[in-house]
Amino acid sequence: MSAVVKRIEAPAYPARLASIDTEAAMHGMLMLDNRRVDMVADMLAPEDFAEPLNGRIYGRIVELVSLGRQATTVNLKDDFAEDPQLLELGGPGFLVQLTNAQGILILNPRDTAKHLAELATKRRLYAELLRVADEIGESIDDPVESLVDSVDGAMSQALQRQEVAKSVSIERAWDTTLQQIEDEANGRAPQGLKVNGFDDWNRLVGGSMRRGEVIILAGRPSMGKTAVALSTSLAAARAGLGTLFVSLEMSVEELMKRAIADLIFDYGKSASFDQVKKGQFNHFDKERLAGVRAALREYPMTIRQEAGLKLGRLAMLIRRTKRQMAAKGRQLDIVFVDYLGLVKSDQRAQKRYEEVSEVSRTIKQIARELDVAIIMLAQLNREVEKREDKRPQLSDLRDSGEIEQDADTVIFVYREQYYLERSEPREGDKKRVEWQIALDACRDKVELISAKVRNGAITKRECNFFATHQAVRGSDYFSSRRRDD
Repeated sequence: MSAVVKRIEAPAYPARLASIDTEAAMHGMLMLDNRRVDMVADMLAPEDFAEPLNGRIYGRIVELVSLGRQATTVNLKDDFAEDPQLLELGGPGFLVQLTNAQGILILNPRDTAKHLAELATKRRLYAELLRVADEIGESIDDPVESLVDSVDGAMSQALQRQEVAKSVSIERAWDTTLQQIEDEANGRAPQGLKVNGFDDWNRLVGGSMRRGEVIILAGRPSMGKTAVALSTSLAAARAGLGTLFVSLEMSVEELMKRAIADLIFDYGKSASFDQVKKGQFNHFDKERLAGVRAALREYPMTIRQEAGLKLGRLAMLIRRTKRQMAAKGRQLDIVFVDYLGLVKSDQRAQKRYEEVSEVSRTIKQIARELDVAIIMLAQLNREVEKREDKRPQLSDLRDSGEIEQDADTVIFVYREQYYLERSEPREGDKKRVEWQIALDACRDKVELISAKVRNGAITKRECNFFATHQAVRGSDYFSSRRRDD
């Protein structure tokens, strides 16, 4: 077929990054059996073809089939009768030769589509890296950090798959979905990402987290967002879930001091966070430290410190961690990012609202593409402080781009104790007794409020937050502790 398919212009990439013969074979295969279009339409886009003419032909084949019409050489002949590139290749006779090639019906449609999509990705990567190389040559005075960001952004852009529309009959969708439900109910399919040992979190996210979803963990400053995220990530790693924690605010050392205080925590026995920082450990703490250190060998968890992060670099970090875990026989399941407001777009000169919107959209794409759940911490605006009831609402996110729309789940962190401690009545004030009762009732408590759950019902859980230890525990902590005793 190579004698028939010839390029009009020289390619701007190495010849091995394209397979024009395979592209042509794909057309012949689809025209001979239109039923195969459904097998490849969600894997391959017209833009994935190296030869523009092949991309146009493929696009028209998919369009005709989607309209319920036959995609044959006869139908396509009329559509491309005036196409100058087709005329140069022999006109309608070229389309006939596509279906006459030997062996095309024994090709596997999905394997062929996957091969062409991978070649397209490699071409995009090649083109992006060439562009960045030119940019580096012309921007010799730019800081190295900005050049690295350009490289990361280029690679991320190239590796993001083209979103291909997918359609299916309601009858087929019914059967497929019902089968998935039955498989999950009978334990024959993955049941999501459950954080064993933190059942409150599982309930908040609709039973379990799912790959490809984005969870926003939001609150005002000092509500304990990082403590909740860190305790959840440690519980996830303890449960065997591959976990990446990306910190944009704290160094690895600062984060690990909090983690140590959390991991050795036992109510009334262990060192406080302040004592951990000063190395003031009692005999109980030292035994706990040794036990936790031994257990950490089984924690599939990576902590990453970043001074500033752009979207491209975040995507590359996740890919790199996936590869590293895979090399150890592990799978990356969950990514925590602390926090959303410090993640920057790869694009320049955008208004902050537009930038946050792009960040949230792209993070959703990254979660889907890399098949991980992403938990993003987010800061709420000051409107919360103006209300008498300072519990967050979804409207408090609406000044922050399109976070609410893009997120699958939104969980708010709220501590009544924080506000009560700052509104203490003076001695002798008749409201002081009432205030003391209210403070005692919410002491060491944190409310986790799921205000949006795409795959479940909204709910609220009152968990234990031992601020002096930076440890968050489930609502059943004291009852389970008594059972263990």
